Amino acid sequence: MQNIFSTGIEVYDLKGIDNEKLIDYAEKYSLRNQKKDHFDILNNSIFSTLNSTVEIKMNDYFNQIYNEKYKIKITEAWANVDNDELIRMPHHHKEHFTVAVYYPLSTDGIISFLNPMPALTAHSKDFDMIDKFNEYNSDFYSLPVNTGQLVVFNSMLYHYINGAKEKRISIAYNGSLVKNKNYVS
Repeated sequence: MQNIFSTGIEVYDLKGIDNEKLIDYAEKYSLRNQKKDHFDILNNSIFSTLNSTVEIKMNDYFNQIYNEKYKIKITEAWANVDNDELIRMPHHHKEHFTVAVYYPLSTDGIISFLNPMPALTAHSKDFDMIDKFNEYNSDFYSLPVNTGQLVVFNSMLYHYINGAKEKRISIAYNGSLVKNKNYVS
């Protein structure tokens, strides 16, 4: 069977990241005055290696789908600790192009994605006709995530976390599309 109208996610196992410093930061600063700070991580020196790695991986993801005339630039980043209610509801990042989530701590975390074409699965409400769920008949896809993993995906893909029983910390990134000034045709 040939896939048409597909979307994809990329999962990378990152090495050489000081997760302990990121965990400490997230536990102290994930909320400031009951609001998420979306910019401190971008300029904080403890995130410099992670930030540059994430931007490279976001561009790797983008270039597999599109071309090199444009590139992804990280425009926002923030920390999430445990089962934050803001990320338990399905949501997307419509003002951006690509999303990345890095897990400095996750033993039983799960990120779930909703099928962006629900009309194609509407007729399969009789589950007796499905022996095995796959990309053609599923309403959602759940991905277990572990410490050190980075997940990159299209920002229009609705996603949410399932409640973890263990402590779970993530660093989320939004990437916007910019013209690649270094592109040579």
